[in-house]
Amino acid sequence: MKNNKQNFQTGVLVGVLSSFAIVGLGFLGQNAYMQYQIHQVLGHISQQQKKFADQVNQQYLSNNNGQLIQLLRKSSDIQNTIIPNLQTQDGVNFQFNQLQLIVDLKNNSKIPEKLAQHKIYYQPQSLDGRTITSWQCFSDLTDNIRPKYCLYSEKAPDNSNLLRQAILANTSEYRRDHTRSTHTPPIENDCTKFKTKLPQQFDVFATGAYSGRESNYQIDNSGHQANEMDIQVQHTRPILLILGAYEPTIWNIKWEANTHIVGVIATGYHTQKVIGLPKSIPVLETTSENSQCGYSYVSSDNASEINQLSQKILQRDIQAVVIAQNGRATIGNINSNAQLQFSQDRTMKDVIDRNAPLAGQAGIQDAIAKGLLRPATRADIDAWKAANNRAKNIHTPPVVGGTSSSGTGMEYVHFDRAYVVLKEMTMPAGLYGAHSVTIFVPEGVPRPQGNPGHSTIYEIKSGSCYGSSPDCSRR
Repeated sequence: MKNNKQNFQTGVLVGVLSSFAIVGLGFLGQNAYMQYQIHQVLGHISQQQKKFADQVNQQYLSNNNGQLIQLLRKSSDIQNTIIPNLQTQDGVNFQFNQLQLIVDLKNNSKIPEKLAQHKIYYQPQSLDGRTITSWQCFSDLTDNIRPKYCLYSEKAPDNSNLLRQAILANTSEYRRDHTRSTHTPPIENDCTKFKTKLPQQFDVFATGAYSGRESNYQIDNSGHQANEMDIQVQHTRPILLILGAYEPTIWNIKWEANTHIVGVIATGYHTQKVIGLPKSIPVLETTSENSQCGYSYVSSDNASEINQLSQKILQRDIQAVVIAQNGRATIGNINSNAQLQFSQDRTMKDVIDRNAPLAGQAGIQDAIAKGLLRPATRADIDAWKAANNRAKNIHTPPVVGGTSSSGTGMEYVHFDRAYVVLKEMTMPAGLYGAHSVTIFVPEGVPRPQGNPGHSTIYEIKSGSCYGSSPDCSRR
């Protein structure tokens, strides 16, 4: 009986130990299989990384200089051409961006749990910022499964220093190439061409103002009427003139017999034209629309700015700046009895826009003479008021003691300067401030083209208005 009990206990112990052994063997087998899977996945990644490096070297790194910068410049090309050539595997995603080959391990049945949701980075290594010596591996995998050649990194390794090396090396290489040649090609533009036409010795004087006296002409499409400046010059040495105004300006130059003008620079925001000079004297016109040489204008506040323009074009300072008054300026001491000289080579007819209407009030009078305008009457005003009331669906009762324009949006208009358009026309330039007018457009007549300035245009058919009046549209 005793022996039977001992045999039973021994059998139970052997059974338990056998069960543990079976479980242990199963666990060991499962763990071994997982390690095998990990080894297979990492081996595949390593093979594809070598394939990637070889193809990059062959296709994009043509020489040993500037390889990092070449890699950076071709980042998108590498992503589009080499990455698709890598052998794919479920759960393994390759991409290349900013010098880094990135391996993204996704959740997948083919990817062991210990690898899933982890990344491996391969980053080029360089000793001189130019030549790639190897590719360094980084990963956040645990030590027991991360390849021995792979450094631990919780996130994508910082490549800012590598980028800096690439840029500095490329800059250094460029400088070396640039300095190998001692030849500096000449830069040719209107400024340099102008200077070649000048003698070695001359003095520089500047004159002008924001604006001169108003003319009846236009010389550009700015919508501003041209100003005029009369400049008289007396100087015993060769002299170059810098003429500067903000408004479009016609400069009329005259000089004493002993004066030798070697050149003129006419500058401003709007167009500048010079007349009265022989064609043999070089003239440079430089404005905001033609600012290859820069532009400025003369005033008491910006003498340093106009001098900078002189330095840029002529490489010399201005001796004196003369502010024009009422469209006139004199450089030097001119005898009141002196006979001033001028040339017919450049005259007013050569600079004005013959296709543009006269400017200001002269343009209005010219339009009346040509049958394009007529003075407005009370009937024209009443017609627009009626159309305005219809458009707004309102009734305006008579205003006792008020003006006929009360409540119409026309309170700001001087009706002694009101006109009716008869035919297609372009508004004269310079209709600003006190020169502004009121224009009525009847049904069937197109609205005038051009810049109305401060004028207001009333369309009788629609009852609408356009212009500077506070109650009118600005379009």
